[in-house]
Amino acid sequence: MSMRFDMKIGWVFCFGLIACMLSFSSIAESYGHGLGYEIMPPEMLGSKLVSLEISSDTWPDEYTKEIIFSLFETDTGVNVENVTYFIMLTKQNEVLFDVTGQRDDGTFILKLHTTESDQITVEEPGSDFFGSLFDGGEVVNVRSNTFSSGGLYEFKVIITTGDAYSNVLSPPLDYDVGISFLDKTLYNIDDINFGQQELGIITYYDLINDDFVYDANKKMITYSMPFDWSEENILVTSTMHQEIIIPKTFGDLMVESFSARVNGFDVQESALTIDDFSPINRLVHLVLNQNDLLEISNSIDGFPNKMDFTIIPSADNLPLTTMTENAQYKLNLSWEPQNIESGSTAVFFFEVLDAFLIDRQVSVAYDLSILHDGERIFQTNGNSNDSGHSIIEFDVPADVTGIITLQFENLNGSDLADAFFPIVIDRADVDQVLIPAWIKNNAGWWATDQIDDTAFVQGIQYLIQEGIIVV
Repeated sequence: MSMRFDMKIGWVFCFGLIACMLSFSSIAESYGHGLGYEIMPPEMLGSKLVSLEISSDTWPDEYTKEIIFSLFETDTGVNVENVTYFIMLTKQNEVLFDVTGQRDDGTFILKLHTTESDQITVEEPGSDFFGSLFDGGEVVNVRSNTFSSGGLYEFKVIITTGDAYSNVLSPPLDYDVGISFLDKTLYNIDDINFGQQELGIITYYDLINDDFVYDANKKMITYSMPFDWSEENILVTSTMHQEIIIPKTFGDLMVESFSARVNGFDVQESALTIDDFSPINRLVHLVLNQNDLLEISNSIDGFPNKMDFTIIPSADNLPLTTMTENAQYKLNLSWEPQNIESGSTAVFFFEVLDAFLIDRQVSVAYDLSILHDGERIFQTNGNSNDSGHSIIEFDVPADVTGIITLQFENLNGSDLADAFFPIVIDRADVDQVLIPAWIKNNAGWWATDQIDDTAFVQGIQYLIQEGIIVV
């Protein structure tokens, strides 16, 4: 209890400061949007100052969302007893259900279970669905496929009794609370140079709209989500957090830094950070605090009720950057010429930085292999420079085209200090249309009556299916 009590006392202090600046109405209507934990501004219950605490988690697994509501005295941290709750859940502007329950200990526990059925049901003996009255001490379990996604869950919480069930509050304590659950969406794209790639968005606020686009020409990601740009909403939104998932096999997005725009507004560079600690994916974090949201809102008038995101490399294509598997070393890689061709000589420039030394360039031993189609076509080793670039020259075989992989291994003798970079040989322009050779042959054969119309039409159908011909 001491940890929870200390947290509450800290919030009480914060709310004491807020109370000096804000005057709350006697009807006690309060708002909050949090990632998973909120303490609402204090209100008067008789002679006591009380606050509503809301905590949430996915427990015991990702298919169950647990939300706990507790009314407590701000000066002691002790729960108010004999509390009657009315709780209504709204998601994406749709009211899903409401329940009413009496809680002797002042704590109301709601569990949302993901099932295959779209029907919303409450599984508790002796309870009706809407407006049900539950006995104290019980958990309310609600089941539906509706709860499979994350995003923003909005609760209307009205407290009608406190201290004693006979103590009916007039007016009641009235709260609007937004609790966000993590949601992840994945998007498959077919890049002309790097093939099939799976990008993703993790949101900690609301669900992403169905408008995700990757522009290969600009290397730009765009998408949107619902968002209320009113000052009232922003003042109860502590942060807005997104994560963009980028596979490390997608070389075009392994750049050193990104920039972001929200509704056309350039956000601060500090709002974006790159997490390269996974050997499979990198995460680009976009975090906007309340001041950031207010600044964006005040800069442009007439925002729609959504947040438009644009994520794009902030500088030139090079260098690429990544972390070793053990998260100790950061590698930067560039090369000349930028468009490497088969049968030419490429010069690679790389740096090794020690993350434990605040990205100080260091000299360490390394093994380097270049792979193509799973086969090693080049191998060397050496020690990286601790100032300036380390240089490797590579004569590209005439029969090597497509993706090659620069595989760094055993940095400083550690078998966990590995990293790789995917690079394209004979890079294709994004606007370039690649027609398979057999299609060209079919056209010639059809023109000279060597194949029939059916075979030729099958070739045309293939071009349509692959998006080479748009009809």
